[in-house]
Amino acid sequence: MSPCGATLSGMSLRTRLIHRVVTLGVLCAVAVQVAPAAAAPTQGQVAADRAALESAVARYEEAQAESTALEARLAEASADLDTAVAEEQLRQSLLSARVVSMYRSGEEAMLLLLFGASSIQDLEVRLDILARLARQDASDLEALKTARAEAEETARRLMEMQAEQARAMDTLAGELAIARAQLEKSQAALEEYEARVRAAEEAARAAAAEARAKAAAQSTPSQDVSGSGEWRTAVASHYSATFTGRGASGEEIGPYTMMVAHKTLPFGTLVEFEYKGKRAVASVEDRGPYVPGREWDLGPGVARALDFNGVHEVRYRIVSQ
Repeated sequence: MSPCGATLSGMSLRTRLIHRVVTLGVLCAVAVQVAPAAAAPTQGQVAADRAALESAVARYEEAQAESTALEARLAEASADLDTAVAEEQLRQSLLSARVVSMYRSGEEAMLLLLFGASSIQDLEVRLDILARLARQDASDLEALKTARAEAEETARRLMEMQAEQARAMDTLAGELAIARAQLEKSQAALEEYEARVRAAEEAARAAAAEARAKAAAQSTPSQDVSGSGEWRTAVASHYSATFTGRGASGEEIGPYTMMVAHKTLPFGTLVEFEYKGKRAVASVEDRGPYVPGREWDLGPGVARALDFNGVHEVRYRIVSQ
């Protein structure tokens, strides 16, 4: 007789309510089980990374095309710089020649030029000549300053264009390298994940076949498969709290899956456990444990619900099969 005063066969009101609660608990467990414990790599992520790489390559190629156009502008700027430097050198040469000429002739030559005038009109002509020479000197000096300023400005513009070109190419090259590395990483992660999934499925199929063989070899069923709902005691262990994989039944197991492993009970059997006053309902979805003296292996979600850790004796009852 169950401690609750009823069995499933009697189907009292209390039993029906318990059955509904258990069913709801199983549905919640299934919902938790379906949700992946961690986001797996997907083909969509690989496609997105590949698109990002293609976009980076396109930007890099576009920058290279712009760099070719920039090379033409740089060549033009270099030609401008050559012209400005040549003009500066010409003005500098003219002024230097003028200075040398003045140095060689000295002030006496100018005085002799003025005092040698034969008339007032001749003096005015000679003064006009000296004034024009002075204006030419001033003009040459101003032209020299302008040529020098233009040469400096052209040189600075050329420096800025070259520096900006180098920065742009380095930035795009870095983006391209990052995108390529991300694509390689996501592809490797997807391949590794798919390999693990295949290995887990193969291991699950092998474990299920082994469990079926062991169950068929047993001549008498275990006393706890009656489904009477009577409470019994047994030693249990548990899965890791972060375990992820697939049970022998084919169901996925995650950190919150409400499942247990048993050697013989049919998959899908609902079992209620009690440990230190806490209760939890679970579904048989895996085979084991195969350590002598242990009858149950509590799934991650069940161990969390019971606050169970280690190897201990628990109370259990078969709710339905």
